[in-house]
Amino acid sequence: MIFRLALLAAIGVALSNGIAAELEKNSADKHAQVITLKISFLARLVHDWPYLLGLFLDVLAWPLTLIAVHALPLFVVQPIVAFSVVVTAVIDKLILRRSLRARTIVAMGIIFFGLILLSLTAQPEKAHAVAQIAKWVIVFFPVLLALFGSLAVKTKHYSAAILAAISGLAFGGTAVTGRMLVISHPYWRILSSPLLWSLFAYGLVGILTFTVALQRHHASVINATMVAFETLAPIALGIALLGDKPRQGQWLLVVAGVVLALTGTLMISLNSSPE
Repeated sequence: MIFRLALLAAIGVALSNGIAAELEKNSADKHAQVITLKISFLARLVHDWPYLLGLFLDVLAWPLTLIAVHALPLFVVQPIVAFSVVVTAVIDKLILRRSLRARTIVAMGIIFFGLILLSLTAQPEKAHAVAQIAKWVIVFFPVLLALFGSLAVKTKHYSAAILAAISGLAFGGTAVTGRMLVISHPYWRILSSPLLWSLFAYGLVGILTFTVALQRHHASVINATMVAFETLAPIALGIALLGDKPRQGQWLLVVAGVVLALTGTLMISLNSSPE
């Protein structure tokens, strides 16, 4: 039951993020391209209902992420979340009223197959405790990401890709901190956990850098770049620090599943670029 609930939660995150990306892109394009990373930009956007709805879906994805990462290893959850690229690509095609290319459909099939392989390796498990120094590095890392983001937004070349990568690391950080977060009785004690506030900081940095990146390129391309970093970084940290491991040591299936899911994601990114 817990296993199925966690899988459904991860799928819910993918759907929420995929729809939110297109809604936020629609609103971000209505404003002049920003050259500084300020929260006031988000304050202007919340007056636009598509962005507000997209933001609501992003916020909804947070508790779903906590449900998923508390029961499943990150190498299973994150590739499922990467499915948001497919959602964004499909919506993108519907808005532009273009049929899906054959290569895009093949890419979707590759992602599905990769996710099936990963589901075969999954087993419910809790994260291992990490060293204090590693914990505090993860807690304060959003500050460093915000600093890099404020520099990237001023660059002329590859700023969209850099900002998308930073947002991916930030959103991946929410999954890592969520998996590390210990929820015990009484529940209100979680409010004193630095990891909880770090999770919100990661989310804020992710939303801000992702929105600015959306102004500079196609939603599907930005989402694909973001998802690649959102997937790989948490998987690496989960295996290295949190003790994530597959059922019966099926590492070959894990590698194959992750590679297939990311390959399909990259294919959709390339095939969704403006003609």
